[in-house]
Amino acid sequence: MAFAHLAPALRKNEPQQYVILNAWIIERWTDEILYWNRKKFDEIKKIILPSDAIWKPDTTLYNSLVMNDDDTSRMDNAKVSLLMDEKAALVEHLYPTLYKFSCILDLRFFPFDNQACKMIFGSWIYDMEGIDYHPHNESEQRPFGIHNCIENEGWRILGTKVERREVKYQCCANKYSLLEFTLYIQRKPLYYLINLIAPTSIITFIAIIGFFSTSNMHHSREEKITLGITTLLSMSILIFLVADKLPSTSSFIPLIGEFYILFQRLANQPGH
Repeated sequence: MAFAHLAPALRKNEPQQYVILNAWIIERWTDEILYWNRKKFDEIKKIILPSDAIWKPDTTLYNSLVMNDDDTSRMDNAKVSLLMDEKAALVEHLYPTLYKFSCILDLRFFPFDNQACKMIFGSWIYDMEGIDYHPHNESEQRPFGIHNCIENEGWRILGTKVERREVKYQCCANKYSLLEFTLYIQRKPLYYLINLIAPTSIITFIAIIGFFSTSNMHHSREEKITLGITTLLSMSILIFLVADKLPSTSSFIPLIGEFYILFQRLANQPGH
């Protein structure tokens, strides 16, 4: 099994912690039932068959958020080639699909964060005695191909990794073969630099000036109070902007969130 192509529909939903990935999948397996004697059929070595006319493995994305494969995959035709040495046929099934799967985020360094999203594939019915999955490497290329990937607006693909695992479940006697594809992505921070980091820096600079300025006269003291309230309200708006982009989690506090909390505490000091 291999990913032949990653299309541009790589979209990440931070609040709900899932990824939408458009990809081309290649599955290859041998089928002894589809073998034929080429001498009886004008030396034909390859044929194209409808995907619904042959047996196909029930490859399932374990962490998918969509249960119906008909809503995400389009099964077309399959190429069947003779394997004379094995007296079997090699079936190559290439199809486009749209995966929607869960991905737990680590946003401690938001918006300068990197994420590792995993997709776990395996058979839902057959154990290792029925189907044994292996990543496919063709011409020393990686099973997770990203060389044809079109650039995404919000994320940059750093790399991929594929790992084969054998898992024993309590319900079943035999182990199951799984393929774990990991997609490493990096957020493009330009949008947040302009709309979040730059305003935060300006507001912080103004607040520091107001914090250390003297206020001997009554009029100057009122201006200092007004400046403090204005910077506090501005920072509150930025806090709402950040909260709208982050998931509801109690596992950690992003560094930018800790900065906002510290700023709020300093802005509410009696001397300010």
